[in-house]
Amino acid sequence: MDITTFNLSNPWRTGRDWDVPGIERTVTGELVKWLDEPEILILSGTRQVGKTSILYQLIDWLIRSGRAGSDSIYYFNLDLAGISEFLEDQGRLLRFLDVNKGRKIFVFIDEVQRLPDPGIFIKGLHDLRLPIKFILTGSSSLDIRTRTHEALTGRKQIFHIEALSFSEYVKTVPALSSLPALDPRNYSIYIGALNDALLDYGLYGGYPVPVLTDDPEKKALRLNEIFSSYLEKDIAGFLKVENIPAFRKLATLLSVQQGGLVNIQELASTLGLNRGTITRYIYYLEETFVIKRLTPFFSNPRTELSKMPKIYFADAGMRNLAMGSFSNLHTRSDTGQIIEGIVASHLFRNRLMSHKINYWRTKSGAEVDFIISDVKPVQSIEVKSGILKQITISRGYRSFLSKYAPPKAILLNKAIWSETEIAGHTVEAIPTAVFLLKASESKSLGNSSRLTVD
Repeated sequence: MDITTFNLSNPWRTGRDWDVPGIERTVTGELVKWLDEPEILILSGTRQVGKTSILYQLIDWLIRSGRAGSDSIYYFNLDLAGISEFLEDQGRLLRFLDVNKGRKIFVFIDEVQRLPDPGIFIKGLHDLRLPIKFILTGSSSLDIRTRTHEALTGRKQIFHIEALSFSEYVKTVPALSSLPALDPRNYSIYIGALNDALLDYGLYGGYPVPVLTDDPEKKALRLNEIFSSYLEKDIAGFLKVENIPAFRKLATLLSVQQGGLVNIQELASTLGLNRGTITRYIYYLEETFVIKRLTPFFSNPRTELSKMPKIYFADAGMRNLAMGSFSNLHTRSDTGQIIEGIVASHLFRNRLMSHKINYWRTKSGAEVDFIISDVKPVQSIEVKSGILKQITISRGYRSFLSKYAPPKAILLNKAIWSETEIAGHTVEAIPTAVFLLKASESKSLGNSSRLTVD
């Protein structure tokens, strides 16, 4: 085995200086809480979403906190030539890790799906009950599920890693990186800068490399490279989709229709494909974290399954790339769709496990953008991208409130933060940019009058 590449990617082991990625990720703190637990940790997410950076942050934390010595941390990046040789044989790996020293060992494996049978390989080592903690990454839930799920049942915790949330993105904006706690009395000082940041975020999204790129043209080119790599390695390579042009055209059509009702048969007719192929492609897009699918809310769940979904892109920059437009959001006609998509991604990212997220729509066309529910609706959210002079809601929203009376009724808008009574229901207007600073939808249910950048 050639140790050179391994040493270059493990600089802490040789005493070389190394840079820790500087973008603070909320999930890093969550992962730290699991480092002493027995489960194998798996970080699953699209390429270039920041999984490797999170691993390096965890490694840095282990060393700085004194929880592990630099010689007890091993990082294997299976995208690098020659690294897979270290993991071809379990006995060889154990000898390389020098497990007989008796210290706790942390093994980080990047792109674990590149192993021939990663689930069986890791399970065998884990079941030896040696003092080894495995932290793995993979580029899609389908990859991870197919190659590790059955073997690692009951032995793993999976963390879905997404592009930077708006609250994480704001920390990269110098003027907003040290925001205080916001409430209705002080938010107006910051709302202009927050709205500007939201429009920037809505244009290029939250993939870390484009975020850290200043030149707009290079931002777009780097987004394109991420998507091209995704098509080549995940869609064509792993999922074996042969008609990549049609797959890409479908992504374009879905980007144009974001937030609208998706008719599978119409898409099939437009692309000249059968309905089953379109359904499969949408499933792939969803399972590889590119899109979020929103189904309608009904009091009868069986009815819900038969109605048309809405689709939102998980990242605004990827949506704009698929659509082929990076023009200024101040003048675009689809700015409302983009903001609505950002809100959808935020809600999916932060929902409680017991909660479902749907939209509500009647046969007559009355609609509410987002309904959060468990047994009953607990929160309703309508998104307005324009400037409101006063709090007003649509007739459809009134109808929903009258029928279901959720504890929280929210109207997202550009600048107003206050409450009012409408038809016997309390409606809270919150600036969208402020609402998105919340790291947890469940917190907003408890108290939305004080928001912090988590």
